Amino acid sequence: MRSNYAHLILLDLVIYETHRSGYDPVKNVQDFWDKYPLSTIKDYIVVLHPDKVDNGKMRDNPQLSEFSVELLRVLIAYFMIHMTQLDLGKVSISVEVNKEIIDTSKAISDFFNRVSPSNTNS
Repeated sequence: MRSNYAHLILLDLVIYETHRSGYDPVKNVQDFWDKYPLSTIKDYIVVLHPDKVDNGKMRDNPQLSEFSVELLRVLIAYFMIHMTQLDLGKVSISVEVNKEIIDTSKAISDFFNRVSPSNTNS
């Protein structure tokens, strides 16, 4: 596999790991906040922006910029909810759109679990 696609596989594996036996989302949240303070998250988002000059033109992606701001905003909000012990049950998130992705990833995960004799995911 070409190394320039390896990062895409890693991102897919993050979704598939939700189907592993012993998956602990609380541990993932704790590990994330232990590793990344808000200032580091902001710095990484800034660095990931492709504001580079290509052939004399500034290359910018407004969708990425909007997403980056919203991602930082939601991470701060989740952190503040936890810090101030607000009730997250008040948040209404549409699960139907994401349920399809989770169901698809479960089917793919199950397939690889069946065909991989050296599987260590379960």
